[in-house]
Amino acid sequence: MKATGIVRRIDDLGRVVVPKELRDSLKITEGDTIEIFTAEDGEIVLKKYSPMAELSDIMDSYANTLSKAAGTSVIITDKDSIVASSNVDIDISHRPVGDRVKQVFDERRVVTFKSNAPSEVVEHPEFDSFTAKNFVITPVISPAGDFLGTVILASTNELTEFESKIAETAASFIAKQVEVD
Repeated sequence: MKATGIVRRIDDLGRVVVPKELRDSLKITEGDTIEIFTAEDGEIVLKKYSPMAELSDIMDSYANTLSKAAGTSVIITDKDSIVASSNVDIDISHRPVGDRVKQVFDERRVVTFKSNAPSEVVEHPEFDSFTAKNFVITPVISPAGDFLGTVILASTNELTEFESKIAETAASFIAKQVEVD
């Protein structure tokens, strides 16, 4: 653990402010969930919580099943990085999401596109050699309206409305499995 040199008081309601510089560098935004840990030596540790990453084993199985059913590559993300993937020829686990995925965060709608630069989807230099160039990215939005991540289908063939509906169904299913207070 590294010291930041930042000291804050706890207010009368038990709140403490996480400075903007830390929130920015850790990509913590308003509405994000924070997990609280305690250590034996009295330390309190705050960690950005990803309900999608928390279920990564289940997400791996789901990505595999979805990939077989849709006949496509499947990538499942949280708000920041790759949580699970199937039928992808390089290891992209925990890699940051690309600009096209961030676009889905902002717009909260399905985006279908063709790209010769797949690193728009996954920030990884080797990912540009990924053979699939057709993508559908679907937001995973909780029943409470919180943005949780995305389901991405990728293929060498053009994706149709059918694959888009599969991705939407998958995103809806995942949203119901992930609960955030």
